[in-house]
Amino acid sequence: MIDAHSYVVILAGGGGTRLWPHSRRTRPKQFLPMLPGGETLIGATARRTTGVVPMERTLVVTTAEQVPELRRCLPSLPIDNILVEPTGRNTAPCIGLAALVLWKRDPQAVMAVLPSDHFVADEEGFRRTLTEALTVAQGGHVVTLGIRPTQPETGYGYIELGPESAGTRLAAAFVEKPDRQRAEEYLASGRYLWNSGTFFFPARRILDELRVQLPALSAILDELSEHPERTAARYPEAPAISIDYAVMERLGLGHAGEARAIRVLMGDFGWNDVGSFAALDALHPGDDHGNHVFTSSAESPKPVILDAHNNLVWCDGKRLLTLIGVSDLIVATTDDAVLIIPRERAQQVKDAVVQLQKEGRTQYL
Repeated sequence: MIDAHSYVVILAGGGGTRLWPHSRRTRPKQFLPMLPGGETLIGATARRTTGVVPMERTLVVTTAEQVPELRRCLPSLPIDNILVEPTGRNTAPCIGLAALVLWKRDPQAVMAVLPSDHFVADEEGFRRTLTEALTVAQGGHVVTLGIRPTQPETGYGYIELGPESAGTRLAAAFVEKPDRQRAEEYLASGRYLWNSGTFFFPARRILDELRVQLPALSAILDELSEHPERTAARYPEAPAISIDYAVMERLGLGHAGEARAIRVLMGDFGWNDVGSFAALDALHPGDDHGNHVFTSSAESPKPVILDAHNNLVWCDGKRLLTLIGVSDLIVATTDDAVLIIPRERAQQVKDAVVQLQKEGRTQYL
C-alpha cells in the first residue's frame, strides 16, 4: 500500500453508446459482465487498484440512476464514497467535485482519477505504474499516463512528449484525434503516446488549476464547499466541459512552462479503452476462423457459427443466434434489440442511439 493520503477516484457516469444495444442509460458498459468469467469493467478497475489504495479510500462518481448497478458491482464500497452528480456535466465538474470532497476530508489528499471502463491485461504492471504516478503527484505535480501506440489509431487523442524532468517526461502538448496520415506520422516519430485519460494530482492543485482555467466552475465549487446542500441546484449550472479541454491541454510545456507542466509516465500494460465493439477482440479469444463469440448471460445459448469468418458476436438473452456464410460482421443481441453492422463501421453504432433519441423511442435507450 502507498501512504494514507493517496486516494482513487473512479469516474463511472458515462453512457457508452458505442456498445448499444448492450449498453443502456441505466446499465452502461462499465456495469456489464463483459470480461472473461463475467467480471464487469468497473469491478476489474476497483480490484486492480485495491492492491495500492484500499477500498475505504476509493471514491466513485456516478449518476443517481446508476447507483443501484454500482452497489451491485462494488458491494464493499463505503456508501459515503459514492458521489452522485445531480446531472452529468462532463469530466471537469465531476473531477472538481471529487477534489473538493477529498480536500475537505484530507487537505493533503493526492488523487488518482481513473475511468471505470478501461481494460488492463497486465495488472501487476499497472499497479507499479499507479504507485509511481501517485508518488510523483505527491510532489505537487499533475501526472498522466500515456500509452505506447501499437498502431496508427485515429480514435484516440495523443500526447506529444517533451524533455525529461526528474525522471519523467514533460508533456509538450496534447493533440486531438488525428486523421490516418497524421496518426501514421505520430507512430513513426516515436514522440507521441496515446492519451489514456488517466490523471494524478493533489486535490488542492487541481482546485487551484480550475480556479485559473475555469473560474465559473471554481465559483460554484467554492459555494458548495460552504453550502453542500445547494449541490442539486448549483451543480447543473456548471460548464459542461472535459478536464482535458479545461485544464490538461493548457498544461503542456508550451503553455505552462516546466514548473507547471504535466509529467508523463509511459504505460505498457495491455491497455484497452473498450471504446467500441472492435475493442472486444482483445478481451475474448477467437476461434480457428477468427470469430470472437461470447455471451454475457447464463441463459444465453451458445450461437451456431457455420462457414463464417472474422465476426464478433455478443449474445445476451434467450434467443439462439445462427451465423452461416457471413464475414466481418458485428452481431449483438439482447431480448429487445439486434445490431448487425460491418466491423469497419463499429464507431457508427452511436448513430443508432442518436436516431432512437430523435424518434423518441426511449424504451430502447
